[in-house]
Amino acid sequence: MSGSRGPLPKPVALRVLEGNAGKRPLDLAAGVNPRIEIPSPPKHLGIEARKEWKRITPLLEELGLISGLDRSALALYCQAAGRLAELETSFNGKVQAKVDAGMDYADAVYEVSHSITPSGYAQQSVIVQLIKSQREQLNRYLMHFGLSPAARGRVQASNYVQPTLPGIEEKPQAKPAGFAMFTNPNR
Repeated sequence: MSGSRGPLPKPVALRVLEGNAGKRPLDLAAGVNPRIEIPSPPKHLGIEARKEWKRITPLLEELGLISGLDRSALALYCQAAGRLAELETSFNGKVQAKVDAGMDYADAVYEVSHSITPSGYAQQSVIVQLIKSQREQLNRYLMHFGLSPAARGRVQASNYVQPTLPGIEEKPQAKPAGFAMFTNPNR
């Protein structure tokens, strides 16, 4: 088994909005805060994946959830979204071809979704299995960027977008100690 166990920690901004129930001091500058920028898309992305890249990157930039570090993770997400769109389009095309041939829509969906084994049993078709696999994979990638309702509370925007929250004072600067306090003219 890999990865962390248990729930991910809440972002500091969310704890502030909920009222800081633990009453512990909060460090608003905690964590890695990379510069917000849209990385260039990789050349290997398919047509549908490039469409998703163009659609999602401005939204992630606006929310402060993207940096140059995210290029590979974003490429994985976009490729999964593109493949799912291609598989769904193929499935819908096969169903439509059967409907155009005079088959009832529900029967066409069933026939495209299943195949009959040599022993006479119905099993899921390969395209349905691939669609299911791509949906699960896409859902995992959605979590990384906070693109699902359940994941939004777990992502933290970079401090480059929101260096301070309204009503929160900045972290006090440490006062010089010892003889150093006599060298500071602004004390």
